[in-house]
Amino acid sequence: MESSSKLTPQEAFAGILMGASGCDGHIAEDEVTGLITCLVRMKLYQRYDGRQFGKTLNKLHGLMKKKGVEALIDACTETLPQDLKRAAFANACDIVLADGVVENDEKIFMERLRDKLQIDPKVAKTIAEVMVIKNKG
Repeated sequence: MESSSKLTPQEAFAGILMGASGCDGHIAEDEVTGLITCLVRMKLYQRYDGRQFGKTLNKLHGLMKKKGVEALIDACTETLPQDLKRAAFANACDIVLADGVVENDEKIFMERLRDKLQIDPKVAKTIAEVMVIKNKG
């Protein structure tokens, strides 16, 4: 993305979650539900209304369809504030695990995301283990 069109922190966070939803080639209904549920309860989006959510998600979905998941994630990790990186990784992990199955594409996505966000592998493993427990049952 051009420097004049950098994503906002809100767009970057939501884009990472959208990438997690679509990294396996399709976006499941439970992944979309998880994405929206996550965003609406965050302070980062407390001033967003339904129209703003729709506009943001449409923009990110368009970018993902046009340039692919990797380009979306590159744009998002470029502008995501440091203090949101672990939260973005944890929520992306939660979305990937929402359907109870981690496909190979999703595993590769999470490993790349971990690297791009510079999350320590031990921390990432702990986050993944907690999300497995959270999504059991």
